[in-house]
Amino acid sequence: MLCCLYPHIRTYHIHIYTYVPCTTYGVRQQINMTNLCRVTQPNKQAINRHCFPALFNIPPEHQKLVVHSVVWAMKHTERNISDTGLEILNELLQNVGQTPNVAQGFYQQYLLSLIQDVFAVMTDRLHKSGFKMHATLLRQMFHLVQMNQVTVPLFDPASQPAGQTNPAFLRAHVSTLLLSSFPNLTKTQVTKFIEGMLNLQMDLPTFKTHLRDFLIELKEFSSEDNSALYTEEKERERQQHRQQMLAQRQAVPGMVKPADIDEDL
Repeated sequence: MLCCLYPHIRTYHIHIYTYVPCTTYGVRQQINMTNLCRVTQPNKQAINRHCFPALFNIPPEHQKLVVHSVVWAMKHTERNISDTGLEILNELLQNVGQTPNVAQGFYQQYLLSLIQDVFAVMTDRLHKSGFKMHATLLRQMFHLVQMNQVTVPLFDPASQPAGQTNPAFLRAHVSTLLLSSFPNLTKTQVTKFIEGMLNLQMDLPTFKTHLRDFLIELKEFSSEDNSALYTEEKERERQQHRQQMLAQRQAVPGMVKPADIDEDL
């Protein structure tokens, strides 16, 4: 997996503290980032809704701690912590995209490393259960670049040829990353994979299929039980089966008690 082959991708210690002036209460509050990663969904939404602007009013080193703590969470082997980290990152990216005055600086500082971190988690066989969110995040970040919504350079202009663009740089960067991490892949395979990720015509289900096909090509996944990569599809099939069975029973008067009808179906 990528995180084993890139030693500079650090695993952050569980006890990371920083001060974030949360506008909900109008005071500076100490946030234990471990607890942040364990909060319930409504609380996570409240943190993003009320404390998000404060993230960009604290020193850069504290901003970095917050982002790194979310990355630490999504790399965690405990599923609920990893899932929460992925969800917080998704909400963070959405908030950044809706805040033009901070978006470009955030992208320049973090976008490439976040793409690499999500790839690292996705190619880790211990994190198959998060595949849907991995796909969601990668699609969002790749399409941001391809749609030229990232207007600042993601590269050092002094080290790149004149006329370099973010989409072209991202292609080359990810290609180098994958080829050096997975020697069994050919350049043709990697090029086809990256072009698919940058294809703006791909909706999320198609993008997920594209990612899943790529993962199964990897030697690390080829001999594995990859059923976890199909969790969403299997759940949808079960839901459809339950609906069909219920419809058949409801077609016969008296077969289904009102109390037995699942209103969520």
